[in-house]
Amino acid sequence: MSAAFTSKCSKVGGNLLRNFGNNLSGILGKPCETIAQPSCNTIFYQQQQRTFIQMRTNLKVVDNSGAKRVMCIQALKGRKGARLGDTIIASVKEAQPKGKVKKGEVVYGVVVRAAMQRGRCDGSEIKFDDNAVVLVNKQGEPIGTRVFGPVPHELRKKKHVKILTLAEHIA
Repeated sequence: MSAAFTSKCSKVGGNLLRNFGNNLSGILGKPCETIAQPSCNTIFYQQQQRTFIQMRTNLKVVDNSGAKRVMCIQALKGRKGARLGDTIIASVKEAQPKGKVKKGEVVYGVVVRAAMQRGRCDGSEIKFDDNAVVLVNKQGEPIGTRVFGPVPHELRKKKHVKILTLAEHIA
């Protein structure tokens, strides 16, 4: 019961919790310790809000096309942004010297890992630690020949079967 009170980040919640402890000590007959309130900043970082992949989001590239990091310019589907399996237009921010794509190029990419959770049909939810993309051409074929790290099987519904065949691990 006290965990629900401590997750609130306000002075009122802390005061209510302290008063609740004091009233409880009067009822039980022995003194209760007040629960230490964590600061608002620690709660914010622990419960960070995960959002869509939107304009100016930096994404990690997880294929061997030569790019290391891209920045999303536009999500091709949806008003809010892109989720798992959606195609985006991105600008290459960091690249390897002898790769297929160069720094500053505008490329298409498919989101293969997103920090925002997504529900599955069986009731479970999938969420990754980072935002990652695989670079593709205009026809939707991958530019690289390998895909590193886990890739969700939801890409099959979005018709990105070629990315699934190149992936090391399907989550």
